[in-house]
Formats: sequence, C-alpha cells, structure tokens
Amino acid sequence: MPHLETKSPHLGRDFEPNFNWDDIRIFLKLAKVGSLRAAAIETGHSPKAMRGRIRALEQQVGAVLFNRTAMGVSLTPIGEQLVTVAEGIQKQARVFGDVSKIERRALKPSVRVGITEGLGVFWLTPMFGKLRESNPDIHIDLKCSMTPPNIGDLEVDLAIQLERPTHPNLMVRRIGHLHVVLYAAQSYIAEHGAPASKHDIANFHFIEIEAPQVRSEKVAEEMTAEDKRRFVNMRVNTSSAQLVAAISGWGVTALPTYAPVVCDGLVHVAQDFILRREIFLAYHPHAAELPHVRYTIDWIIRSFDAGTYPWFREDYVSPAEIEALMGRDNMRSFMNQGIGLKRAS
Repeated sequence: MPHLETKSPHLGRDFEPNFNWDDIRIFLKLAKVGSLRAAAIETGHSPKAMRGRIRALEQQVGAVLFNRTAMGVSLTPIGEQLVTVAEGIQKQARVFGDVSKIERRALKPSVRVGITEGLGVFWLTPMFGKLRESNPDIHIDLKCSMTPPNIGDLEVDLAIQLERPTHPNLMVRRIGHLHVVLYAAQSYIAEHGAPASKHDIANFHFIEIEAPQVRSEKVAEEMTAEDKRRFVNMRVNTSSAQLVAAISGWGVTALPTYAPVVCDGLVHVAQDFILRREIFLAYHPHAAELPHVRYTIDWIIRSFDAGTYPWFREDYVSPAEIEALMGRDNMRSFMNQGIGLKRAS
C-alpha cells in the first residue's frame, strides 16, 4: 500500500506523518455516505476499524474532520475543505505530495477558543506570550464574544464562559472564580466623590454593561431598589467599552477584582458590593485528543490557576489584599504585560 511522507505543522517540526492512501479513500467514503456502518460495508472494514482509521487521520492533520451525532456523522468546516483536496488526490497522486503547501493555511495547528470578551481581551490575550514561548507552533484563533459558542457542533474547539454549558457530550471543568466589585476612576472621584456603600449608587453616575452571560439585573438588585433609569448614565454591551468608559471618568461600574492588575487609575469603591461568578472551561472530548488542543487546554488551566493568580480563588480576595499579596513590583509587571490602559488625564 503506497504511503506519502509530508511535513505536518501540527505535531512539531520534527514529526513526519505517513498519510495512507486507504485512509483518504475511507475519509471520502464516510464524507459521502454520512454513516460509519454504511461506509464500513462499502469499504470492507468494520465500524470499529473505520473509527480508528478516521481518528488516526485526524491526529495526523491536527483537526477534527467529522461531527458525531446520533444520526451519523457530518463534516466539520475543515473536513469540508479537505474533501476537495482528497478528491484531487484520487485523480492525481502528485497533488497529495503538495498538500501541505496547497492547504497550509487550513492545516495550521490552530485552536479555536471561544471566550467572554472581558476575560479574552483583558486577561487571556496578555497571557498569550507564555503559550508562544512554550509552544510557538500553536496558532490561537481567539473568538471574544459574550454569546456562548456552539462547542457541541465544533464552532470552537473549547470555550471559557461564565455560564455552565448544558450540552451532554461536552467535558466541563470549573477553572476559577470571578469576583466583581465596584470601581471608579480617580478623575471621577476627584470631581464627584465616591460612594461609601452600594446603597449610595443611585446618587452617582453608573456605567452598566448589558450582554449575554452578564447578570446586570443581579448587579442592580444588589445595589439599590431605585429605578435604573435614574442613575445609569451609560449602558454598553462590551467589556472593553465598559472599561474605557470607567477609565475615562464617566462613572462607577462593576468590574472583576483583577481590573487594577491590567490597567491603571481605578479605585475600589462601595466595598460592601461583591458578586461572585464561576468560570467554566468546556471542550469536545474528541477535540481534546489532538495534541495541540490538549496543550492549549493545559495552558488555559494554568492561566487561571488560583495559586498563582489570587483573584481567581473561590474565596473573595479584595483589591487591597491582591496588591499586598502581589507586591507593587509584581502588579506593575502585570500591567506592563497587559494592554496598558491608563487613566484619563
């Protein structure tokens, strides 16, 4: 049976996978009939052998090629792209010899990560340097959105979100806690003063974020019974707009306790307000079998390690305690590696 050796960008620079012509034939047959049992009959393999051959092919190309459902299988977006390539291989063998050049963009060791916008922009993005240093071959496709992605259909390989996923086929792990408190910029406090209690919020300007996975109604309930229209001075739908508005001095807002770690000029106010959220990591178990996805999962877990980053502990750690635990030099180091937001002058 003929084999072709070609460089794979997925499994390291020194790895030389052997693509098997029969695996390509099996892949195309399964893509056509959409059933492991039917494809097994037509190719002369058992369903168990078919599953093993497809899994081996997915390991070699570094991507999930089929979604498994109760009705059978269907191609993932990358699987659909590879069908065109595989059909060309059947017609002309030399095309397969150049597959890594033709589809190099599609075959990069890419990991699609869905994450809430705040955690994605202000926490995981600044942490990316640690992943690049340890494994420069991994490409991260970061999808920051407050709307939870569809992991079950492999819209992303894994997701970090504030609501526990309910899809029965997913692996779900709680990787940390988010403690939300109230902040105001020094410039705002200089002009308007600072609320001493959450019950004083109605007398100040408030910046509200309203988006999926954000419990804005819970924030309002915890603070005051006043009609929100009285004290909400600005309403936004993204965490980035919320933080920029706060830094610019437009009012008081609810942010994670690590906010002063990634930007400058915020003051913790109304310290009797605390809202705790859980942070969940969810992924398709089949995607996690791919080495670069597994490596990325481990990196994400380390990035939310409560021992290293005390603001992700289950127990509340105040901003003042975080500063004492981290030390001024370490706090400044985190700010320098982050997005570098400064208060408005």
